[in-house]
Amino acid sequence: MKNEPESSERTSYSYRFGTAEFDEARFELRVAGLPVDVERRALEVLLYLLRHAGEVVTKEELLREVWAGRITVDKVLPNAINKLRRALGEANAERLLTQPRVGYRLDGAVERVAVGRRMASQLDVGAGQPVPGRENFLLRRQLGSNRGSEVWLAEHAKTREQRVYKFAADGERLRALKREVTLARVLQESLEDRRHFVDIIDWNFESAPFFLECEFGGQNLLEWAETELAATSQEQRLELFLQIADAVADAHSVGVLHKDLKPANVLIAPQDGGWLIRLTDFGSGRLLDPERVEKLGITRLGLTMTQNLAADSSSGTPLYIAPEVFAGHTPTAQSDVFALGIMLYQLLAGRLNRPMVSGWEQDIGDDLLREDIRLATDGEPQRRLASAAEFAARLREREQRRALREHTARREQQAEQARDLLARNRARRPYLVALMTALVVGILIVLGLYQTALRARNAARQELQRAVAINRFLNEDLIGRSNPLLVAKGQSVTLKDLLLGARERIARRFAGQPETEASIRNSLVTLFNMLDLLPEAEAEARQALALYERSQGEASLDALRARAMLIRVLTRTSKFDEAHTQLQTLDRLTGAAQDSYSRYLRNAAWGMYHMNQGEYAKALPEYLIAVPAQREAEPDNFTVGDSMRMDLIYAYTQNGKLAEARQEGESLIAEINARGDDNGLVPAFAKAAIARTYTMQGELAKAEEQLKQAQKTIVELLGPDHTRNIMVLSDLLDVAVKRHDWPQALDYAQRMHQGFLAKFGPEHTFTNVTAISLSQVLFESGDSRQALALLEPAYARLVAQFKPENPQSQAAAYWLAAVRLDLGQTEAAAPLLQTLDAKALESVAADGNWPARLDAARGLLLLQGGDRAAAQPLLRSGVEGLKNSEGERMAALARQALAGR
Repeated sequence: MKNEPESSERTSYSYRFGTAEFDEARFELRVAGLPVDVERRALEVLLYLLRHAGEVVTKEELLREVWAGRITVDKVLPNAINKLRRALGEANAERLLTQPRVGYRLDGAVERVAVGRRMASQLDVGAGQPVPGRENFLLRRQLGSNRGSEVWLAEHAKTREQRVYKFAADGERLRALKREVTLARVLQESLEDRRHFVDIIDWNFESAPFFLECEFGGQNLLEWAETELAATSQEQRLELFLQIADAVADAHSVGVLHKDLKPANVLIAPQDGGWLIRLTDFGSGRLLDPERVEKLGITRLGLTMTQNLAADSSSGTPLYIAPEVFAGHTPTAQSDVFALGIMLYQLLAGRLNRPMVSGWEQDIGDDLLREDIRLATDGEPQRRLASAAEFAARLREREQRRALREHTARREQQAEQARDLLARNRARRPYLVALMTALVVGILIVLGLYQTALRARNAARQELQRAVAINRFLNEDLIGRSNPLLVAKGQSVTLKDLLLGARERIARRFAGQPETEASIRNSLVTLFNMLDLLPEAEAEARQALALYERSQGEASLDALRARAMLIRVLTRTSKFDEAHTQLQTLDRLTGAAQDSYSRYLRNAAWGMYHMNQGEYAKALPEYLIAVPAQREAEPDNFTVGDSMRMDLIYAYTQNGKLAEARQEGESLIAEINARGDDNGLVPAFAKAAIARTYTMQGELAKAEEQLKQAQKTIVELLGPDHTRNIMVLSDLLDVAVKRHDWPQALDYAQRMHQGFLAKFGPEHTFTNVTAISLSQVLFESGDSRQALALLEPAYARLVAQFKPENPQSQAAAYWLAAVRLDLGQTEAAAPLLQTLDAKALESVAADGNWPARLDAARGLLLLQGGDRAAAQPLLRSGVEGLKNSEGERMAALARQALAGR
């Protein structure tokens, strides 16, 4: 199994401010619509300021980012700023502000519009490539980048062990890597407990690209927060922060300053039912006692060039930099405490990277925590908490401090009551005046409330009528209709019977109440969808949408939700053209809205659309946006939230992100168990999804056991013919295929295909996809003629519905070509093989063997066409690539061809 290589490109933007426009893709500045000639370095300064619009960017940061590793003169940055101001013109230049002794800031609104894509990697590395000098480790995805440096996640090709590589392309970045190695060794030699620090395994400082090889410590706190932070309590957030503070305190205890504390440099990973925090990226750090290196016998890598801490340019990220460091003073342990205070505020407020501005106290409900944050972030170091250890101690002693404060407050209250009693005895007459005033105010308030009550009475009557109608619907049309005396089905009245009967009475029951009727119909859509009654679900979805549009308008939230539900049903019934039209309408109605409801509805709909077409690489980013947005928009709607998380797990798996899929699945099961109100069905779905990751990693016995456990629950609650059980059969089929147990695989494949055929008919996507799986097993079992009869119509339908390059169409084309080659239909197989792409096939079934299968098939094609010389290299490549898949028929056919049989 291999992950599909991720794109090495990233989006470029056009920035507009005032009358100026800068196009990042063309690197062109226009003012009032006319191009302006400006030297490259000045434009790079402008681009960096635009990316950090509204923030103060230090001079050191600009020099480091724009002139990285180059020798500069004192005036190089002011000269570039002056050239920019002249080029921008007087009005636009007023927005380029100088922050005395610190740096520069681009003020005012900046509009950013995506204009294209460009290469993100500045080094000669990319996803899917081996790490230079570490050929067994393959680069998977880029975790971060800066000018001249990049951080990548890599995975061992066989063991799947994950590691992180930090690359540097120049001398300045190399010094930062060396500095990080030195400080890591100081921590390693000085501390007994190092679990809160990332271990550095190895490094290459001899040849470019230089790099550090580090253990994988988990997601950074920013990424983790997108999906997990909202679900954590205040106490859990404090526990996480205390791990961070303890780690910083441990580093300070041995003289190591971090100097760039921020959420991106904090890693988090699950451990023993909780979370383990690790600090990383000490590349900006320093030693308070440089002589400690010699005492420990450690080579002073990266520390020989910069002994003066105050002169160091690598002073951290502006949002977390203490004021005294901005002013040019030497960083101290209290500078790290300042950054810790900012991070505690952000964690408790639930929004990482949020700046602390006036009014921040309103985000923190506990007055003791407000006091601690205020002391940690005091602008004067003399008043700030002295150390991270003191900060942590105060947080741990919060309840004792609260009890002491409450005791003191009670004593003060008693004293105040005594003083008030004495004052009342001395001034009874003014008290009577105050009493009369209070009575007059009270009468006015009562009159106002009476008027409000009159206005609300009509609305209350309407709500009462709605409640009565819903109550009668539930009691008479649903619960009442389960009575065997009313339904001629004896004791066998099913949920399906009740729902189908009730839907016929909805319009009459809710006549004159269109919004209530629409709400009931929308609920029926979910139930019918779950029961695989898709025509009924589609009809209810259309009626609900029409009712909402008439009563509220097409852009109302209820109408948007109804449209998103209709799109989901349309994709399940393979009506992709209409689904795409509805998606475009949804995009138009939500526009550029970035509220949580709009993001959730829009991205979830697109994710489902791509998922049901087999476009898993497109589906995953949609779900990564939709899932946290839904949790933020509807925190108590567990039904929708659980369903979307199941979709996310499947998208992770199909993109080869097995660790993420497993973690999401286990997290979902734990949350459902903690809620304690589930019948076991969704956990069974999640267990089946996790089992799929075991299959892809070759742990077949474990996968099969977990699938059969999940299947037992699913069949008990939904029945053997339900779609969910058929999906489990598909997963069991994958296990049998990987074992090359073709008789068992044939049984699973036939049951799966017949199930979808009976449920959805021959035209449905699922029916044709399962026909491909059955044909594959028939081919492997030696029955190519029966496979051909299934494949030809399935391939034609998939190409007509999608395109030849669609992953499902590609899979059908490969097996159709294989079957035709086996039957000697060379001319018919040739055009199919020309359309095939290994990457597309890998996205359907990722096992890393598709290039070898294609080589073998193309070699057979050449051999059957009489070109043995050209065929042999391809056949040898196919045999070699499939040597671990000897149970596959294509491998056997290629070996026989090489042997001349």
